[in-house]
Amino acid sequence: MTRVAIHQPEYFPWPGFLDKAKRADLFVLLDTVQFDRSSLQHRTKVVGAQGAHWLTIPFIHRFPQRIDEVEFVDDRWRAKHWKSLTTNYARTPGWGVAAGPLERFFGGDFGRLVGAAVASVELLFAAFGVSTPVVRASALAASGDKEALVLAICRELGATTYISGPTGATYLDAATFADQGVTIEVQRYEPPSYPRLNPVAAPDARGLSALDAWVHLGEGAPGYLQAP
Repeated sequence: MTRVAIHQPEYFPWPGFLDKAKRADLFVLLDTVQFDRSSLQHRTKVVGAQGAHWLTIPFIHRFPQRIDEVEFVDDRWRAKHWKSLTTNYARTPGWGVAAGPLERFFGGDFGRLVGAAVASVELLFAAFGVSTPVVRASALAASGDKEALVLAICRELGATTYISGPTGATYLDAATFADQGVTIEVQRYEPPSYPRLNPVAAPDARGLSALDAWVHLGEGAPGYLQAP
């Protein structure tokens, strides 16, 4: 039995992204589909003294482009984001645990935007104890569009269960997957609360980066995904 989850790479994603990966035996980063400038490949939501706000990586968008083709405008975002995180979170309980890995991240060699997104995902996986192997779709032979692509990836990886988010499940035909020996399991996830340095209203907390939980929980972050 092989459980596969698929998600577009995101820049320091929310905890639900990590939860989906932790439930799977293989986690596919879908880096071969069309880049959407309204997506989360280039931005993440964090919290400061003035509330929730976005950290955004400037990019060069030459439509149409796949996610793995998008380039940075320049490297100035690195220093800006590091300074913002330091300003926002230096007084949080877990900052001493997170600061070193984050500083090394911002000094990394990413090549293109997708490199930063994938590296941010890997950093959060390590912080929260997610050991699921990661596969990039660009390393696979599977092709197609939407449902056909998802099914092709599942077949290539020998999946018996596909873990879908609620949105993805709306366009997937369970019978079509069942004919190929794949059961669709829909992820249901609500991030547990935790003590936060700067309180944030519930609507603004939606989609908040897992970075926020990490810097507050520190070494306790791996237990966060197991919380009820």
